[in-house]
Amino acid sequence: MSELIAITGVTGDVGGKTLEKLRAAGAPVRAVVRRREQAEALQARGVDARIADLGDRTALAAALDGVDQLFLVTAATQKQAEHGANGVWAAKEAGVRAIVQLSGGDAAEHSPMPWASAIWQIDELVRASGLERTILHPSGFMTNLESSGPAIRKGLFPQTMGRGRIGWIDTDDIARVAAHVLREGVHVGAEPVLTGPELLDGRGVARGLAEGLGRGVRYVHVPSRVFAVILRANGVPAWQAEGLRQQFGVVARRGLDGVDLLTTDVERITGEPARSLAAWARSRRAVLLGEG
Repeated sequence: MSELIAITGVTGDVGGKTLEKLRAAGAPVRAVVRRREQAEALQARGVDARIADLGDRTALAAALDGVDQLFLVTAATQKQAEHGANGVWAAKEAGVRAIVQLSGGDAAEHSPMPWASAIWQIDELVRASGLERTILHPSGFMTNLESSGPAIRKGLFPQTMGRGRIGWIDTDDIARVAAHVLREGVHVGAEPVLTGPELLDGRGVARGLAEGLGRGVRYVHVPSRVFAVILRANGVPAWQAEGLRQQFGVVARRGLDGVDLLTTDVERITGEPARSLAAWARSRRAVLLGEG
């Protein structure tokens, strides 16, 4: 029986890190990418890479030929739900045994955030697919804090989440879980919720950043609509800026859709605890402070 693992979204954060962890462990893995130059770059490193756009069901099914497990990672775009649906269809068409779906801790049918409702729709399709499955529900990515780098360098962390708490997680921990689950290859419908080791509100994030960076960082609360204006000024598309305003100004601030849930699922699955925000900030000092 084939043991080949396919991954979409390998040019992104979680997908790329999972690919590298599986390769380091000697697992047979195939990257599914959109562009020829991406495939060629991966192939030059010895990676089995196939070209298929998540918008093209037929090409995607062909790219999954001979695959045993699919790690389905979809980007937060306006076509995310469609891309996820195509991934599930293609997996069934290609005879894939199991899907590991990268969902979110805030997936909800009627979420005001388009990506949260999109991954909920994909989750439902995975559950109804008849394929073996594991659905991962990670909390907010620490990596997303890097966009606040210019303000952090001035000693500020402007946000609109107020006292709303999130179990911020290092994407490396998500990848560790995904790689472990895929290497084990046993899927019984589990849906672990992946969080960091603590729930942090805006001030808590600022304290974690200050500890990790060894310098003062102060939380500055801004109204949600001002937050959206700042995002738009920094080049964030209107639909995404509104979604982020809702994510932090409504969902996080009010603790909706399970965003304030804290678990030890990372340690339970991998045997190692999740990394703290301070430790993550220390490891990303050069990026956050614009050094080097």
